[in-house]
Amino acid sequence: MLGCKAVDTPMKANVKLLPDQREILDDPDPDPDKYRQLVGKLNYPIVIRPDIAFVVSVVSHFLSAPRITHWKAVVWILKYLKKGS
Repeated sequence: MLGCKAVDTPMKANVKLLPDQREILDDPDPDPDKYRQLVGKLNYPIVIRPDIAFVVSVVSHFLSAPRITHWKAVVWILKYLKKGS
């Protein structure tokens, strides 16, 4: 993620994250455990970055069965955090 481009918004516009979208994360990379760990770690910056609080709460709804679109949303949040650092 160090070489990725930063983005200006914490989530893409008009993205609909639903529990039954596309295929479930079952590949070794990314796997559901990585998704859960990453979303858990995103809870800590909320204290100093309240602008990501809403999007982190949205992606945390899918911890039980994350999908590819949910993973992409979490990666987008990381790109947004890169812009702020």
